[in-house]
Amino acid sequence: MLSAVVVGHAVSTVKHPSMDGYKLLLCQVFGGDGKESGTPIVALDFLGAGIGQRVFVSTDGIGARTMLGDNTSPARMYIQGLIDETSD
Repeated sequence: MLSAVVVGHAVSTVKHPSMDGYKLLLCQVFGGDGKESGTPIVALDFLGAGIGQRVFVSTDGIGARTMLGDNTSPARMYIQGLIDETSD
């Protein structure tokens, strides 16, 4: 599980049928030190996250496919939780 912030939307004209109707969000991952880590990743959104919101991103492909109800889906990353507040 990764801590990230939603930085934008991804638009796809062609995607696997299992992902039709779901938003794809760009998420910037943060390391344990609170600094950006790498380039943004694309994650499926089942929870209605918005730009600027902190989220937990799961990298568990089995979990993503279970949420989609399709074992043949290539989905891997999805927003698993919304972070309401952090203690700094």
